[in-house]
Amino acid sequence: MTRLSLLQATAPRLHIPVPASRFDSLFFRLRSGFVLVAIVLTAVSGWGLTQLQFNDNLADFFKAENEDYKTLVQFFNDFGADDTSCLLVLTTDDWFQANKASLLRDLCSELVELPNIASVYSMLDVRRPVPGLGRTQRPLMPRNAATPESFAIARETALTHPLVKGHLLSADGTTTLVMVRLEGRDLAVGEVQPTVDAVQAVIDRLMEGSEVHVGFTGIPRLRVDIYHAIRRDQLVFLAFGASCAVLIAFVLFRRLAAVFIVCVGPAMGTLWTLGALGAVGEPINTFNSILPALVMVIGFTDSVHFMVEIRRLQGEGKSPRESAQIALRHLILPCGLASVTTAVGFGSLMVAEMDVIQRFGAACAAGAILNFIAVVIFIPLLASSRLGHHVAGGTAVSMEDRTYGLFRIVVGWITKHSRPVAILGCVGTIGLVAIALQLEPENRIQESMPTGSESYRSLVKCEEQFGGALSSYVVVEWPERYELQSYEVLQAIADVHSILNDQPEFGPPFSVLNVLAALPHRQGQLASAVPYLSRVPTELRNTFVQTDLRKAVVRVQTPDSGCRELKPVLARSEERIQAMVQDKHPGFSMSLTGSPVLAVRNVHLVIVDLCKSLTVASVLIFGVMTIVFRSIRRGLISLLPNVFPLAAAAAMLVFLRDSALEISSVITFSVCLGIAVDDTIHFISRFDRELKAGQEVHEAVQQSVAKVGAALLVTTITLIGGFGAGAFSKLPALRSFAVLSCVALAAALLADVLILPALLVCFGKSRREQRAN
Repeated sequence: MTRLSLLQATAPRLHIPVPASRFDSLFFRLRSGFVLVAIVLTAVSGWGLTQLQFNDNLADFFKAENEDYKTLVQFFNDFGADDTSCLLVLTTDDWFQANKASLLRDLCSELVELPNIASVYSMLDVRRPVPGLGRTQRPLMPRNAATPESFAIARETALTHPLVKGHLLSADGTTTLVMVRLEGRDLAVGEVQPTVDAVQAVIDRLMEGSEVHVGFTGIPRLRVDIYHAIRRDQLVFLAFGASCAVLIAFVLFRRLAAVFIVCVGPAMGTLWTLGALGAVGEPINTFNSILPALVMVIGFTDSVHFMVEIRRLQGEGKSPRESAQIALRHLILPCGLASVTTAVGFGSLMVAEMDVIQRFGAACAAGAILNFIAVVIFIPLLASSRLGHHVAGGTAVSMEDRTYGLFRIVVGWITKHSRPVAILGCVGTIGLVAIALQLEPENRIQESMPTGSESYRSLVKCEEQFGGALSSYVVVEWPERYELQSYEVLQAIADVHSILNDQPEFGPPFSVLNVLAALPHRQGQLASAVPYLSRVPTELRNTFVQTDLRKAVVRVQTPDSGCRELKPVLARSEERIQAMVQDKHPGFSMSLTGSPVLAVRNVHLVIVDLCKSLTVASVLIFGVMTIVFRSIRRGLISLLPNVFPLAAAAAMLVFLRDSALEISSVITFSVCLGIAVDDTIHFISRFDRELKAGQEVHEAVQQSVAKVGAALLVTTITLIGGFGAGAFSKLPALRSFAVLSCVALAAALLADVLILPALLVCFGKSRREQRAN
């Protein structure tokens, strides 16, 4: 008989808390009732799945109840949102040739005839004055049959034209933009997709065999690409995570019945979670797309603990029903506590001000609880049925022996040198935290875009040639006593131009001044061109000036260089603009807004919110564990093994991501805190049971590692496998989330088998408890 088997045979019966012992008896007396609950939840979830929708609106990501978001919403209401504008980036050696001009005309003429296309704007729509003919203007681009000299003149004119230079044509004349605006507003992906496909079909047909390369980007195209990337990632995550769970379960249990029982609970919990999202109207978005795989692997961890215990009990001679009931009695509290703390870790995100983060936290918390309910219902029911006779083989106890042998040398050394190991763990954690303090908030829109897609490459190309593919805006509002043609109004807009031009990070600014400069006017008097604004199409004119609202917009192309670079630029610009208003234009109102501005300003708010939620989660988890274990000592001991993996992941960011703390990274910390604490709970729960069985502290630690080590190792490998699927995502944010999660989970396992045993040996039992024992 092995040492472990001897200890198991001679160990006294554990005292089980009354609520747990009552629940397992109640469960088996009311089996039919729990089956009915499972049927009802499954039916409701099935209906909810039919209501589940997808939301890919990037603007919703930074939705919050603050002035910056309200300013952006007001701007969109006044001048129109930019979420219906597609951008074609056309590149060739020289656009001012007859064949290239003809190709551009064919493209624009066919695009404007497509259904659901509101307008198409390019340099073909720009006009130029005709020398010697007064206010007469002709199209900038000559006819296809024009002479080469005419095209050469047009090229020279375009490179200095206020509407073209730096806005529709690059400085070298090789890249031009075509803006395609879709009809409607707040369009769903299903409404955008056919139009995007139709535009792409026209591009492919006309440009085939030509020397022109056309990149297709803009928010509608990006939304479609993000949608397909997320759908693909969901399938990959679920397939990879499920395959990993099944494979590991089979390797661990070697019985198909055991593998089936272990996987049913998490699968049903995932179904219930998705159904709940659909039932309450919560859509799938970029932020919560990893939720199905996440809740599945969380549920799998509880399933593994149940099955390990059931197989161990059957190996001791218990019947399937007895094994299921005793396992439920032993694990209902630790698994319930683990699920509660996981839900707390996720739910702490609800203290954030950002709406999308609040909803993500609530969805994950609900998923953790629903998975616990599914596991608690399905595992005991199936394990006590006929399937329960086929879950155990001859390796039920020897599996624990092998786990004990795997950790025996390490744990034996740790128990002998517990104080140095505990001190080293504390010092190492403090050092990692010190390194992590170097992190700075960062955010780039490209983190939410599928890498390698045509829309992504076109966005980068547009940034290179035009200073940025994103637009920031300065809204200028003038007093009632002035009109647009007033000197004070035009001068205020010109002063904004001057400030933005002084910022080398921005592209060239564009406003009504550019339009007026292109219209007939007396030299040096742009106000004389205001009456000719009526020649500009109303839809286009309303995007840069609203005379009835007494507002004009100065647009500036903004690079997606991250908030660490853009924040000081935007702050400097805003400061100069407000100083200029106060000194030179009293009574005017000017505000800097736009999606890039909101992202830069709110990303700091997001990071602060997430850090605050992480602190709240830590305090709540400490409180819950202190109450459940009835020991402040236990609560304090549980903190270090869970801070260590988060500090390790944060320190890795300093070296691998140049100290960039992105939103996906902070979410990883909140998520992994909720998951990693599960291992600590199961370990401490087993440790307390061994102490109550009469074991000394050293033996209790070794037995805890032997009996829980297999489950901890398997669940960690499963979680890493489930999260590791995210490393193959096309979305950089999800890749970062996956890699950091894997690092944090691996570090959590090391902390639970190295640092936690040392802490328990040193502080696991008070002097009074030792004397009483």
